[in-house]
Amino acid sequence: MFNWWLALIYLTSMLSFLLIFLISLTALAGGLLIGNGVYAGFIAAPYLGTPKKKIRRALSLASLKPGEHFYDLGSGDGRSLIIAAREHQARATGFELWYFLYLWSKVSIFLHSCSDKARVYWKNFYQTDISNADVIFCFLTPKAYRRLKDKFNKELKNGTRIVTFSSPLGFWKPQQIITFSDKSKLFFYIKNDK
Repeated sequence: MFNWWLALIYLTSMLSFLLIFLISLTALAGGLLIGNGVYAGFIAAPYLGTPKKKIRRALSLASLKPGEHFYDLGSGDGRSLIIAAREHQARATGFELWYFLYLWSKVSIFLHSCSDKARVYWKNFYQTDISNADVIFCFLTPKAYRRLKDKFNKELKNGTRIVTFSSPLGFWKPQQIITFSDKSKLFFYIKNDK
């Protein structure tokens, strides 16, 4: 004889288990996304999107030309990649360590119809070859810039233009400094091994 009470108790316990499992899985995925962002912020910089007006000024300062290789180290939501690809016809490459922003960038690049000229990689830029760059844009911390000194000296070719936002590199003398009305700054450099 079939016992409805036992079946109901069994079904309820299975649904409770499934619900707890799904909640745990969601919390774990959220924790990984947030935790990954904390890690990215720790080794390079926390995410603070650079205003588009300042990105445009940075790319203008660097004289980014069509077909040149533009790299953004810590590309965040991909706005600089989109501006470089759409407004300068550059081949834009971004490196982003926070998985959420990496995914956001991929979608944004697609929605702005730039997939043929802009790419973003979920990668640590400290461990990536950047020797192909003509122009590099960074909005990082002074600690992150110190870590880039050897990499820039070894990998960048003479004539590579670098624009940093907010903080100077600290190991090269800037060719030019632009100060905005809000006191934020762009620092412009040209690699030269002389």
